[in-house]
Amino acid sequence: MSKSWLHRLFCLLILGMVLLNCTSDRLRPQLEGTHSIQLRWVKAYEDERIDQVLIGLQWSLSFLGAQLPEETWSDAVQFLDEESFILDLGELGFAPSVLPKWQKILERLKASEEYQVKGSIDLSRFLVLSLHSSWHYYELTQVPEKLNTYLEQQNYNPSDSFPIFNSSIATEPRLIRFHTQGNLADRYFIADEGEGILDMDQPVDHFEILDIMPNGQLRFMLYDDAGNLAPAAPVATTRAGKPSKCLWCHEVVVQPLFQSTPDQAGFLTGEYFQAVVDSTNRLLDAYRSTLPTALDHTEKQAHTQSELLYIAFMEPSLERVAREWNLSLEATQEILKDLPTHQFDEFPFLGELYYRNWIDSLAPYRSERSPDSVREPGWEPNFFR
Repeated sequence: MSKSWLHRLFCLLILGMVLLNCTSDRLRPQLEGTHSIQLRWVKAYEDERIDQVLIGLQWSLSFLGAQLPEETWSDAVQFLDEESFILDLGELGFAPSVLPKWQKILERLKASEEYQVKGSIDLSRFLVLSLHSSWHYYELTQVPEKLNTYLEQQNYNPSDSFPIFNSSIATEPRLIRFHTQGNLADRYFIADEGEGILDMDQPVDHFEILDIMPNGQLRFMLYDDAGNLAPAAPVATTRAGKPSKCLWCHEVVVQPLFQSTPDQAGFLTGEYFQAVVDSTNRLLDAYRSTLPTALDHTEKQAHTQSELLYIAFMEPSLERVAREWNLSLEATQEILKDLPTHQFDEFPFLGELYYRNWIDSLAPYRSERSPDSVREPGWEPNFFR
């Protein structure tokens, strides 16, 4: 074969590669619209199955306010192979005002090196950077920046209050003010916390609020002593942590008292407060049963699948890291040989684990940084500032 033919063949091969890349670039917008993103499931432990992962995804999206209409769920998740799929957030029943907020998050994720290298974002990273990042959680669940704004929106008029002296979370007394009249959407519980909280002349250290979203899930917000939205409660007076920790503790119910607390003259009794909590939870169950959603609210322990998605990501095993990096166990172990391991007490079957910030510092590609912790105070990402 002449040199000229070799040269022409080489040029044709190069042209073919260019056209293939251009075709791929043209196809991507069709697969991923403004409110869509390609995600990949990275198997975290031996018994993890894709059906469990999808249940965890449903619960996670629901905690962010998604209605998850039954008729559009199958359109919202389009599998490309056994591990990758397109998630269309526009099909999940979010309020229209929330979709531009999602768009900002998606734009940042798609611009990351991880997305450019892998063509997708780790599903668990996606959830950690939305549901489990305080500022993003507040944006997506439409929490007001100021406490006064929230109170104005609620036409603040608490019908009752109850003091808690033996809190399993707070080191100082808590005064629970609540409104449980009318529709579920009008109900809220506000915890004022601080030393001398029953003395109206004493300042409040911070405020913790629980209310109910239209899809029947609880919403959590934290405000500091000046009434400004806070990413976590102050560690000096409470172990409440971030909204994600509130969610982990309260799960799917307005939490009853864990410990008995003495009755206080001029306030409701513990027995009455417990009756209010029980009544609210019954109404929640009844309301959720009427919703046309793909989420099965009767499987109340299924939310554990949501927790496993972030726990196994923030504290991954050697096997998960190897799958993330597409390396052998031996090669991955060699890279991580100087890192200590630990076990997660809540789920010991996950085995020996590392910490996410260590793993990402050694990864062969850069990803959007995850918060320092899902539950506790620390550095938080904020794509909105």
